[in-house]
Amino acid sequence: MSYNSLEVDVADNYNNVLQRVENSAKISSRDVLDITVVGVSKRIEFSRIKSAIDAGLKIVGEVTGTELKNKLPDIRNYSSSTEIQIVGHLQSNKVKYSVENCQLIQSIQSEKILMLVNKFAQKKDVVFPIFLQVDFSNVLNPKGLNLEKTLKLLELSESLVNVEVKGIMTIAPLELEKEEHNLRKLFAKTNKIFREIIQPKIPDINAKLSMGMSNDFEIAIQEGSNMIRVGTAIFGPRMN
Repeated sequence: MSYNSLEVDVADNYNNVLQRVENSAKISSRDVLDITVVGVSKRIEFSRIKSAIDAGLKIVGEVTGTELKNKLPDIRNYSSSTEIQIVGHLQSNKVKYSVENCQLIQSIQSEKILMLVNKFAQKKDVVFPIFLQVDFSNVLNPKGLNLEKTLKLLELSESLVNVEVKGIMTIAPLELEKEEHNLRKLFAKTNKIFREIIQPKIPDINAKLSMGMSNDFEIAIQEGSNMIRVGTAIFGPRMN
């Protein structure tokens, strides 16, 4: 199948996501304006990204690598104000490019990567915003830091001049996606830890809890998320 020939109404999809965000905000008595949508465009060609930008998308989430390098000039030439955030696993050899070309990294999971971000931000003479990727689910193979490691990286970040923690990001384990009750319980737990333990240690009063993707963002919003990362619900099927 050629994905270039797919008839995906990206604008309609994006507006549908916004409506679902609004509905979820109402359920949880939240202000919809406090919830940020990141359009995750991994393996999505530029024409569909362009359509989302035209519809109002302001933040694009990507992973580092050849694909981003190929797409970034098109995105920048079309809309210089579009923010690019790194939302996928970040290898050490991709940190320099990310700091030089993107506006935020959501996926910091180690002291090594944190120190590299600080190093390249120092060379650029900027204070670079980051999120710490956490996983408070207690599954066998977590996709992020537990609370103890999160607090250690927070403490380390306070001693670094050129990085600033702006929030945390989490990805729900696949095994929990099957049961809404367990998923909701995890999101509520993550929100509670964020609000009561982590957020008081973050200087930014607008700190973000990046939680929720295409399959679960409505539940995530209802349980406290104020940033969601949505891919296929906006852009349609990904290219192979």
